[in-house]
Amino acid sequence: MQNTQYLELQASFRKGVRNGNWRRLSRLEKALVMTATAYAKRYGQIVNAQLLQKLAALVSILKSTRGTRILQRGYEKARALLSTGDRGVFAWAPSLRAWLQEQDYVFWLGTGGLRI
Repeated sequence: MQNTQYLELQASFRKGVRNGNWRRLSRLEKALVMTATAYAKRYGQIVNAQLLQKLAALVSILKSTRGTRILQRGYEKARALLSTGDRGVFAWAPSLRAWLQEQDYVFWLGTGGLRI
């Protein structure tokens, strides 16, 4: 009987190959994913916390899409704008604070819309 951990790793690997994220990983990261997948298939579940933490980071990289990466960059830019508290910008564009809460504007920021 196969474990769900193996199935999740296998599905993440396939999705990463399909969407091209497999190429983003280094050779060491690729080896870790393949080894962990083979281990999970043969022995069942993986219990090492450090290994699970590293695998979770790699699985998130493999499953990410172009849109999620753009949104992540947009949220980082929005957070930077809000944290600097640039009073000059918010003085002449008070609606900018509300725009930073909208997903469409954050997506535009992530595509390179506003240079910070």
